[in-house]
Amino acid sequence: MSDRAIPSTGRRYEWYSHEALKAEVESGNEPAEAGEIGREWAELADALREAGDALTGMSAGSEEAWSGPGGDALRAVLRKAAGWSQEAAAVSVSLGEAVGSQAETAARARAEMPEPVPYDPAGMIRDAVAAGDLAALAGLSGALSARREEAEAARQKAIDVLYARDAALRAAVPSSSFTAPPSLTRGGGHRGQQGKPVPM
Repeated sequence: MSDRAIPSTGRRYEWYSHEALKAEVESGNEPAEAGEIGREWAELADALREAGDALTGMSAGSEEAWSGPGGDALRAVLRKAAGWSQEAAAVSVSLGEAVGSQAETAARARAEMPEPVPYDPAGMIRDAVAAGDLAALAGLSGALSARREEAEAARQKAIDVLYARDAALRAAVPSSSFTAPPSLTRGGGHRGQQGKPVPM
């Protein structure tokens, strides 16, 4: 499911053949790839958390070395950057967990998908006639009915698997999202004597 959108709520699997339902859970279903993506999100979260801790440490360490308005302004900037890093780390964690949960959901759907039961009335009639089995011919109507019911029961289970999968995929979508990084400067920098911005 790594490169596919979450299925919409408007899908009606009752209209699908069993073969199409089976293809739905197999196409693009690569749990290993999704697991790797989840690990990458976790690594990003660790890096952001470390960056936030480092910025917090810099802010605290500057208190003795730099006091006054300039020092206060620097620490305010560092606190904003550290806070955003920690928030982004938390979002990255939730995204990694969501990817892992969705990968498990997709794998479970593939495992639970029943195999299609072939139902070919014409073929069953031909086989019975070719075999010349009078008892089989006499019971053909019942056999056709039983096979049709078996095929439809399997298809109905496949439909249930797909609806359960879709509900679980939507439930795993995290509610949090990344916010824009805070602005760390005001007015594009200080202005020199000629009125041009100079680097902060």
